[in-house]
Amino acid sequence: MNEKIRKVKCRGELNLVGYKIPCYNLEDGTRILSGRQMQNSLKMTDEDDKQSSGTRLDRYLNQKTLQPYIYKGKKAGHYDPIICYDGEKEIHGQEAGRLVDFCEGILEAKEHIKLSHRQTIIADQSRKLLGAFAKVGIYALIDEVTGYQYEREQDELQKQLNNIFKLYVLDKPQKWEKIFPWTFYNKILVLNISN
Repeated sequence: MNEKIRKVKCRGELNLVGYKIPCYNLEDGTRILSGRQMQNSLKMTDEDDKQSSGTRLDRYLNQKTLQPYIYKGKKAGHYDPIICYDGEKEIHGQEAGRLVDFCEGILEAKEHIKLSHRQTIIADQSRKLLGAFAKVGIYALIDEVTGYQYEREQDELQKQLNNIFKLYVLDKPQKWEKIFPWTFYNKILVLNISN
């Protein structure tokens, strides 16, 4: 076997509104997401689903009705897991851009075919993820060309991603929190009543 062993150079954890996704940079510059946690972030299963984690993504990749959309313009094997090593630990992951590819594919499928209940959940989550990624992506590009990337906090983009996700795309309403003193709310009420 002459295949080069791919090794992790840097590691971290992307906290995506409660989904903690281990992520890695390989020595060759490839960016990897944990396959299992990537699938969880797409809501591919319910919490009580006992199916093997590696087969969740495969289940959708192998569905004949989804394949024309998920594989559109892509070669066979596009979604094959990448095996890499963090020391002795073997990691099965996906190149980070494949999360975006999958999201785009399932959203296109939603435009053209009737999806199952679970496929619809995945498509809705995909729309939310893509929207949040797009906003943070433009921030990151601006930071890079202006040099601000060296001045911002290390996890500022991740915080922005979570804030965007929370503000615009959470499924459930959040519990109300008092932010200002009661006198502030009373003044607003008095102003509204007097107008």
